[in-house]
Amino acid sequence: PARSDAAVAAIAAGALTLSACSLGAGSAGGSGGKTLTVGIWKGYGADLSWVATQFKQETGASLKFVYIDSERNLLDLMKKADGGIDVGLPNIQYIGDGIDEGLFHELDTSKLTNFGHIYPQFADRKELRKDGKLYGIPWTYGSTGLFYDDRVFKTAPTSLSVLWDSKYKGKIAVNDNATVEIPTAALYKGEDPQHPSLGTIEPALKDLKANAKLLYSSTDDLAKALSSGTVVAGIGNNDAIGGLIGSGQTHLKYTVPKEGAVGWIDNWAISAKTKNLGLAYDWLNYMTGSKFLTKWADTPEDASPAPANQKVVESLDSSVTSRLQADPSKISSLALQLPMPTERMQSWEDLWQKVKAG
Repeated sequence: PARSDAAVAAIAAGALTLSACSLGAGSAGGSGGKTLTVGIWKGYGADLSWVATQFKQETGASLKFVYIDSERNLLDLMKKADGGIDVGLPNIQYIGDGIDEGLFHELDTSKLTNFGHIYPQFADRKELRKDGKLYGIPWTYGSTGLFYDDRVFKTAPTSLSVLWDSKYKGKIAVNDNATVEIPTAALYKGEDPQHPSLGTIEPALKDLKANAKLLYSSTDDLAKALSSGTVVAGIGNNDAIGGLIGSGQTHLKYTVPKEGAVGWIDNWAISAKTKNLGLAYDWLNYMTGSKFLTKWADTPEDASPAPANQKVVESLDSSVTSRLQADPSKISSLALQLPMPTERMQSWEDLWQKVKAG
């Protein structure tokens, strides 16, 4: 769910098939030596143009990318690949499903050179484990909170209530995602974001939709609305907003409001059936290390989220950590998107579709 906007912006025709992967779709680097196949969202850090070059310099291996269009799609593709995808990037909300389905390889922390630098609030999550065994290493985290145009707001808003304020009717952007909007409405109403009363949430969502100018799935759509001035505030991912700021929309600001924000953690995992186990560990270590994370963070237009590596965050310039919203004191304010029963997820989707159709 965290990457839904990036996916829709980048993928017009759904998931790449495994047959396309076998034909070399998304490959990068030279043709000699080993190749590591990575399941990833398109345009999300791992497939930046310089990554394949840097990784080949360090390991001698080439990279091939299989692009996904949803978290469930990643798990399905890894299952069908039967070891043909070496590493994937499951979100904290879905990694447990992959663990239960036997898709991921148990991780040996002695082979994870950066594991000791991961924020303990993330590294210690029970969702990454089963029977005491670790199956994922946190890579990035972020929030879907409040953004606004500071040319309109002379005093910075600090509350989600601005999204419901009739003063801004027809000028609000809303993320078209039930797992974002329902917990956001729950935070606004003082409800438990994991278990809100849908009877309380429904009228709040209807009021929010009535105030909205834009229901968006694509960062491109949001960027157009913001550049034209038709939207002045809304709900968005911190990395997407940070990327827009880095690309010149410096009037935009992002904040975790006083009520909190929806949070997410993306984690690298190794396929249980990989034939490149050593190389897969090399990838996890490269991705979670300072060489990659620092360069990504220092390039605003590449829209880096906040690194889960505390040591890296501490080494960044304060202007960078501000843009990335990489403030460890805010971690406790995040209502993480966590695994939920299928029935609850369906009830959320049903409610959101009802609100949209109303």
